[in-house]
Amino acid sequence: MRFGIRLLTVATATVATGVLLVGCSSTPAEELEDWWSSGGGDDRVKALSDSSSHVNTASMQLMDDKRTACQELLAAVAKAKKYGTPPSEKAKGFWAEALTDFEHGSNACVAGVDQKDEPQTNEGIREVQRAIGILASAVSMIRSDLEAK
Repeated sequence: MRFGIRLLTVATATVATGVLLVGCSSTPAEELEDWWSSGGGDDRVKALSDSSSHVNTASMQLMDDKRTACQELLAAVAKAKKYGTPPSEKAKGFWAEALTDFEHGSNACVAGVDQKDEPQTNEGIREVQRAIGILASAVSMIRSDLEAK
């Protein structure tokens, strides 16, 4: 008899948990707020912004400074990719494009420095500089979605 009661208790608890999970789904606005406040915006955007700014500043410095700044941005991009895409339909594409351009430009920058190829290094930096505006567009759309909430 105890086995039957335990089985019934486990089955009831499982069904109740399933109902709670389904009934507690969050809205897209809440998901975006969670993403932003738990590190997506506050941490990832700041790291990307700061690192890309360092690349921009390094563009007028020595080649080794350029490598360091571009490697820093690559690390920030890797962390942002691990964190995931913002749950904003308007911003997703811009976010992905900014990360891709940051990564591609930084890789070109580092490769150019390693090969002592200043034109390649500078082209990578220019790609990073263009991506700064794309990131700004993504952040603007995210903030707009958050304000509309």
